[in-house]
Amino acid sequence: MTSKILLVENDEPTCKMLQQQLVQHGYNVVSAIDGGDKGILMAVTEAPDLIMIATDLPVIDGWQTIKILKNSTVTQNIPVIALMALTSETEWGKVTESGCDDYELKPIDLTSVLNKIKALLSPTGVSTVSTKLSGSTSQLVDSYQPIPYPVKESSGSKQLNQLAKAAAQTAASQSMVVYIDDSPADSRTLAAIIKGAGYGYDNISEPLEAIPTLLELKPSLIFLDLVMPLTNGYEVCAQIRRTSIFRKTPIIIVTNNNGIIDRVRARIVGASGFFSKPVHEKRVIKVLHKHLSASNSNISKGASPSRFSSFI
Repeated sequence: MTSKILLVENDEPTCKMLQQQLVQHGYNVVSAIDGGDKGILMAVTEAPDLIMIATDLPVIDGWQTIKILKNSTVTQNIPVIALMALTSETEWGKVTESGCDDYELKPIDLTSVLNKIKALLSPTGVSTVSTKLSGSTSQLVDSYQPIPYPVKESSGSKQLNQLAKAAAQTAASQSMVVYIDDSPADSRTLAAIIKGAGYGYDNISEPLEAIPTLLELKPSLIFLDLVMPLTNGYEVCAQIRRTSIFRKTPIIIVTNNNGIIDRVRARIVGASGFFSKPVHEKRVIKVLHKHLSASNSNISKGASPSRFSSFI
């Protein structure tokens, strides 16, 4: 079976050249040239066997992109090769900090990168990290050492946290509600209302991590804030709708912007509903009853949610 490689590279000529070379060596290659956020989305939707990420990406750079991928249970086991330009001593620290499985210095040595791909896709998945001397971008040093993963928490602690989270979700209603918003205060308000109504609740504070986290939680209803850093609710909503499992999931946009243009844009990107801040309990309960009641439980099983009828 042909291995699939996701290439995340902002420089289009470099991306095309590398893609052609990898295809010639028998790999199926998909590419993202629109930045790290697009790379994260494609890492989830394309399910590649290996990811190559340039570190000099716009908006969200390659190092941060790698961290997000490695911190998500959906993508953390996909091997990642960082394509980096050695511009400072600080860059070396980022190699280990990011959690990448291997790296390749630019300009890219095709033989070197092919060997690393082969090693990472082997059954053992052992990386053979080669170090290039500063002052000579083409001279290889035959001293190999694996890159350690960053220490986050003990496996026992992590397992307990996962079990506790799973138990909490099981104890709550089978209907999970997620709020994508970077405001802790708004999240606490919505959490109190939703949990009080007997539903499970979780908050995603980093919009660029929305898709991987949603795939883990599999919510029955999504509340989505419109104004967030780095991206906005319209873009996030469109990305969610492009993920097949969430095409029918109700998405309610929550915002301070209550104009007709905002409502129309929300409808265009596939939102199911819209209401303005501040968040009121009666309004939230109305949305919960509409989309999560027994009579509407078939929405999560494939029935199409009503178009714009819940824009209140």
